[in-house]
Amino acid sequence: MTDFLLWLSDWPAMEILFGLAIVLVLIDYFFPVDLPAYFGYLCFAGGVFFALPLTAVPSLLVALAVFAVLLLFHKVWFSKYLTNAFDKG
Repeated sequence: MTDFLLWLSDWPAMEILFGLAIVLVLIDYFFPVDLPAYFGYLCFAGGVFFALPLTAVPSLLVALAVFAVLLLFHKVWFSKYLTNAFDKG
């Protein structure tokens, strides 16, 4: 498992995950469900996992905490702006 994580660290995994997170959160505006935003938050947390210079378990715990905070922010604040603006009623 450690070899696999080191192999992913050699790749630009962090940059790819951060870029994918931005794209997914931005396209969530056009969908009536929040699934792309949730995947974007998950990708952002994965990017944080690879960005931290810690071992696997502390990085995973911090990434899970970041994901939980993003979900909380989504419920409280982000959902106002990511709601589908095209009203058909």
